[in-house]
Amino acid sequence: MAGNDAADKLLEAANASSDAFIDVVRAANDRGHRVSTAIIEAGQEGQRETVELARKWAAAPLDLFSIYSAVVEATTKAQSRALDVTRQWFGELADAQKETRQFVERMMNANRTASEASIELARGAFTRATEVVQSATEGNGRRMQREPARAAEGPSGEL
Repeated sequence: MAGNDAADKLLEAANASSDAFIDVVRAANDRGHRVSTAIIEAGQEGQRETVELARKWAAAPLDLFSIYSAVVEATTKAQSRALDVTRQWFGELADAQKETRQFVERMMNANRTASEASIELARGAFTRATEVVQSATEGNGRRMQREPARAAEGPSGEL
């Protein structure tokens, strides 16, 4: 039956649309988790390096050359970590752009399928309605006359 096929297509399109949306939300959640983890790990490593720098200074507060060398090394590592986190963030943005494009394509395909199924359902309903009207008028080639409602009339036919 064409109506059931069209209804199935319409429901499958709605399901595909929902799946596409959930997949995008899940991917964004995963991406946010990866970036957050990278930021937390970089912060933790920076904290450890700061403590190590403080230890070197506490061990030899007057050894300015080694303290300066340790500060330069810690600063270089911090900049490197910041660049790594930024690089990862831009990579995640590129992935988000690709996933957004795929999401839009999936939604367009689902909407196209839903539209085609809706048109098919509407055609089926119109065809059935046309058949009902045609079968009602087939008696003598003219329309059946509608009888007035008799609910307002009394038992003898009077109002």
